[in-house]
Amino acid sequence: MKALIKPKEYYTKEIFEREKEELFSEIWNFVGFISDFAEINDFVVSNVSGISVVVQNLKGKIRAFKNVCSHRHSIIQTCEKGNRPLMCPYHGWAYNDKGIPFGIPKKPLFNFTKEELECLKLEEYSVDICGSLVFLKVKNDETTLQDYLGEFYNEIENMSNNFGKQIDLNEIEIKCNWKIVVENTLESYHVALIHSETFQKLGADGLDFSFSKNHSMWDAVLLMKENEGKQAKVHKPFQNRNYKIEGYKHLIIFPNILISSTYGVSFNLSQIIPLSEDKTLFRSFVFIAKKDIESEGSILEKVYEESLVDFNRKVFDEDKAICQEVQKGVKFSSYDGELSEEEERVLYFQQEYKKYLK
Repeated sequence: MKALIKPKEYYTKEIFEREKEELFSEIWNFVGFISDFAEINDFVVSNVSGISVVVQNLKGKIRAFKNVCSHRHSIIQTCEKGNRPLMCPYHGWAYNDKGIPFGIPKKPLFNFTKEELECLKLEEYSVDICGSLVFLKVKNDETTLQDYLGEFYNEIENMSNNFGKQIDLNEIEIKCNWKIVVENTLESYHVALIHSETFQKLGADGLDFSFSKNHSMWDAVLLMKENEGKQAKVHKPFQNRNYKIEGYKHLIIFPNILISSTYGVSFNLSQIIPLSEDKTLFRSFVFIAKKDIESEGSILEKVYEESLVDFNRKVFDEDKAICQEVQKGVKFSSYDGELSEEEERVLYFQQEYKKYLK
């Protein structure tokens, strides 16, 4: 099967700029977890389609606005996340839960009418939630998050609702185009060579792929059952969890969010964030499943958590190295690329990508 994304589309600035407008402005973008907005005024700042957006808990509701003051254009929330009122740090203009200025220092000097203040409302974006995941959409249309996620909505809801304790957050800057990183995660063809001492040892196998809307999923069998051998003791505290699978599951929320789980005991959510045409931020969260009684855990559990963190970091470091080599190669390639049946999810990703970048 011929690849659909041409080599030049992995390194040209023109394509990168088009992706902001034609792809990321059209889709539902993951911006955080419900836990990020637990308290009033908790916020997360995200760059969506090249726009700085603040997502914030305002009076108990999560809302999203363009992160630019309507007075003199300053960025409002200057940190990546935190807790503070929706107030500009330049002149102190404060905004209410509808994004309308309501606290203006020396307000009488402006002589604003009520209607004029309402015209200075911050540009607002749609926010929706699936399980414990928060998404926003820049373009205002009728496509709901449930519509967008299609048949995988319930699976994503169930998986994310069972994320328990976060045991790692790993951020890696990779010198390659974001699509190269995505495509690397969508096939296991490279595992034998690149991950021979890590992921290969799980024995994830099979071509059980499923597809819905823009997204795809892989269900793989593993060499060992959940409670075989040494794993029996490690997994014992999680026997009453709500989400269980036989082996390994990996799905993509198109175009750049990956969620995976092993047995439903451990979870990984990865964001592949485009920084430029040849630079990507890879952000990886690792969770263990919720337990009946959350506690500090035994020494065995702590060793298990440390091993999960170490495993994930090694795998992603291995992927970083090879993705950077691919980035070097695409600039000189004379071929479009070939795909095997094991790379079917890569082809599907490329097909969906091409629907946006016509």
